Amino acid sequence: MTTEQTSTLLLDDGHDTALVNPQQDDDETCKKLFQSMNVLSYGTITFSDNKSHQADFIRISNNVSPTLVHEFLTRYWYDGRPSLVISITGGAKEYNMKPRLLRAFRHGLLKVARTTGAWIITGGMNTGIMKLVGEIVQINPDRSRPIPLIGIATWGCVSGREHLDVRGSSVYYAKPRSNIRGEAPLEPNHTKFIFIDDGTERKYGREIAFRAQLEQAMSSGFFSSKTTTSSSNQSGNISETSFLQPENSRSYKKCFLLLANNYSFLIFNVDPVPAVLLVVEGGPNTVRTVHEAVVENNIPAVFLEGTGRCCDLFAKAFHLYNEYRRNIESDDETSVK
Repeated sequence: MTTEQTSTLLLDDGHDTALVNPQQDDDETCKKLFQSMNVLSYGTITFSDNKSHQADFIRISNNVSPTLVHEFLTRYWYDGRPSLVISITGGAKEYNMKPRLLRAFRHGLLKVARTTGAWIITGGMNTGIMKLVGEIVQINPDRSRPIPLIGIATWGCVSGREHLDVRGSSVYYAKPRSNIRGEAPLEPNHTKFIFIDDGTERKYGREIAFRAQLEQAMSSGFFSSKTTTSSSNQSGNISETSFLQPENSRSYKKCFLLLANNYSFLIFNVDPVPAVLLVVEGGPNTVRTVHEAVVENNIPAVFLEGTGRCCDLFAKAFHLYNEYRRNIESDDETSVK
């Protein structure tokens, strides 16, 4: 193996090789990424509620490597990486946020998204906080710079999903007239959708673990000291290497060799991107989402106190913990005296 400034990689294991880095980003590489994810269906959605807007979508299994999906996002769907990842979770049912909180939430989200080049991630459904975020993004005054809004949803919970079982077609999506328990329509202002198909139907929350792992991959471990290791339950094993860092670029931090479905991808990992989970109201699946983000993937969470339910429960626990810690520190100081 030799390394030059072009950073090529030669393999003798029978794999086709694709070099994924900013110097070489061609259609063939994107095609191999697409094939390696075992995409079950894909296409473009035109919404009946927003005919001027179209959204690309893919459906993948829940064991696809999040790193592979991240590469697909940055190479195929978007021109590069975000400067910030804002993941928003909370109540999936309809509720009315207090006007003061709503104004603050709307103003803050728009300001941050417009000024930082952030990607916003939700569950993608046209209910609860996901619907509210879609409506906020829709009023973005700068149409020349649309805000990336990515919906990650469980395939078996999408209303009218039978119309999305296509490969490369443009689909006209109308909100179903009848409501089926365990299903919800898509929010029409999202710009991209990733559907996670684990074979279940009408079981919410099956995408939670994958979503947190993808967000961690997007952040490149900004808040984590963990190293990337091989995973046996994902279609795409990743092994970290210490070679082939381009001599003409100081932004590359690590090099990863990702093997997936007879393809090898050499991925140069650039500077980490901050990611944060924003929690608004919510129920049991919101608790699971917080656990996956904070405990399993070291992504910090911000709780919008006053929105109710589990969000206020988390906030109350935080205040109680701080009060307990202050009392302990005060007792320690007293005992020392």
